[in-house]
Amino acid sequence: MRHQAFFYAAGNLLQRVYPVAETLLLTLLLPVEDFGRWSWAASFYMGMMSVAHGGIPAATLRYAAVHRGEGVAVLRLALHKLFFWMGGGGLGLFLLGWTIPMNVRWLVWAHVPTLIGTLVGEAVRSYLRGHLEDRKIFFWQLLSSLTGLLVTGTLTWSRGIQGTMWARLIQPVWGLYPIAGLLWKTFQGPSALLVGFGRFGWTALWGNLAMEAIFILPTWFLGWAGASPEIIAYWRWATVIPFAMRGLIAQVVMYFYPLWVQRQASSWEIYRRFFFFLHAIGGIGAFGLSIVTVGWESFPGEAYMPALPYYWGAVAVSYLWSTEALAVPNILSAKGRIHLFSRAYIGGLAVAVSFYGLAGQNLWMYLIGMGGAAVVAGGIGLWYARREGKV
Repeated sequence: MRHQAFFYAAGNLLQRVYPVAETLLLTLLLPVEDFGRWSWAASFYMGMMSVAHGGIPAATLRYAAVHRGEGVAVLRLALHKLFFWMGGGGLGLFLLGWTIPMNVRWLVWAHVPTLIGTLVGEAVRSYLRGHLEDRKIFFWQLLSSLTGLLVTGTLTWSRGIQGTMWARLIQPVWGLYPIAGLLWKTFQGPSALLVGFGRFGWTALWGNLAMEAIFILPTWFLGWAGASPEIIAYWRWATVIPFAMRGLIAQVVMYFYPLWVQRQASSWEIYRRFFFFLHAIGGIGAFGLSIVTVGWESFPGEAYMPALPYYWGAVAVSYLWSTEALAVPNILSAKGRIHLFSRAYIGGLAVAVSFYGLAGQNLWMYLIGMGGAAVVAGGIGLWYARREGKV
């Protein structure tokens, strides 16, 4: 178990650190304006990703954990159901590119192959996690991360933002080559017939979509409100590290997901047992985030100093999203109450959008909306868990 925990933590650390490492690399190699354009394009990709997965990774995780005896048949079923979503997601991202200026549009289109490759990768990662194959996830993530940083850094250094675009176009190659053998075995094997798989994924989609939209929409609103690429670059730098920490803590919490599926205790009892653990890791994360500001003037440098106050706001938001707002809906999901998971995050999204619609180019309003969404999502989850505990 200790061995498994190490590879789980290391693999997810690599997965969550990679976007931060790439951001640091691009900050060094690109001017602020180009970095802002790239961040705007990436937000469209992440937004479409939050829709195009169709809830398949969430269903794959649960069904792989419950039906381990089915082997790769669960993964084949998941990939089969993803084909429709991949096509729709690629087309949707292409069409979204027409809504923004040409100098950003072609950067959005460069993410279409990446979207398809990432969808496949997320399904495989969920399958391996459900089977507790954390060692395989770790080595896969290590190889693909190192290759990605090398390719992206080399092409950006030699060709500027055009080189960054070419790195995105070929990302499926260096993102999936470590698992080529597993994919080949999966497509050669039988498929499973799992009752409720599609329904579970469809219900999970709306909760995941609502949660991801809370973090993705601010960049969209800023761009459509006429914010300059520099303002978008400041937003990216204020939020990328705090939200990566939130994502890392999310993976720490999700480590327990397959165990929660098997446990007989109610959602409320599980939450009570994990309360101090949740706030402890949230506090440790916030402390770690505060250390980043020590060398801010040296890196990212004077050009990014306007982003520093918003960074502190993002740290507070990250803490709120790393505790009840993160854990309680996922505990409900693990106990099969995926509709309650979705309701919690849809409620949070409603609060966030009410602030985003009034924010314009005011970055503080976006941060307040995010914080309010965390409080509401966590509160809704607690209310349902508490009610379940009384039954």
